[in-house]
Amino acid sequence: MNIFLDVDGTLVNSFPGISRCAQLTFADLGYPVPTLEQLHSFPGPPLEITLGLFGMKAEDIPRAVATFRGYYHDFGWQEAELFPGWAEALPRWKAAGHTICTATSKDEDMARQMLTHLGVADNFDFIGGADDATGSRPTKRHVIEWVLDSMNLRGHEERILMVGDRHHDVEGARPLGIRTALVAWGHGSQAEFDDAEFFVSSVEDIDALLAAF
Repeated sequence: MNIFLDVDGTLVNSFPGISRCAQLTFADLGYPVPTLEQLHSFPGPPLEITLGLFGMKAEDIPRAVATFRGYYHDFGWQEAELFPGWAEALPRWKAAGHTICTATSKDEDMARQMLTHLGVADNFDFIGGADDATGSRPTKRHVIEWVLDSMNLRGHEERILMVGDRHHDVEGARPLGIRTALVAWGHGSQAEFDDAEFFVSSVEDIDALLAAF
């Protein structure tokens, strides 16, 4: 079985660092600073899209992206921790012979750095993500296609489970013939959960899905 994992809001609780960097970014650019409650929908989508959804003018978004990434690279990425259950599940799945990859809109190098810092990077067969340096892989579908090609998994989509927390995970995977499980502990809404093929309330619930594939 092949497991593609989103990172922010699924594998890692990165909200403290992301929200802090977002608030500093809005303040620096002279915009009203969103509350923590408002920022719960901030993680997940590509940053350029999220900033627009939060009312930032198009001409300010490139500067905001650079500002946010500067803060995040300086300290924000370190303010993250694994959600409960993953430290046990990842080595268990690896020992069972599953192929484990990330498919995240987070920059690939940053995802690798964070997962190494958290002590779980060695469980992954491939850490796939966006490429902030070139702007390639701007959507979740682009990232998933990158992982498919990197792991030579084209034609095996029926044996892949995408695990995420937002509708972007579903929308990226479904056109490629990949089913998605959304997790209860991330940043998704009930409407997003209802649109996914599967919904899980704990990491252990994913084991049952893997057994059924």
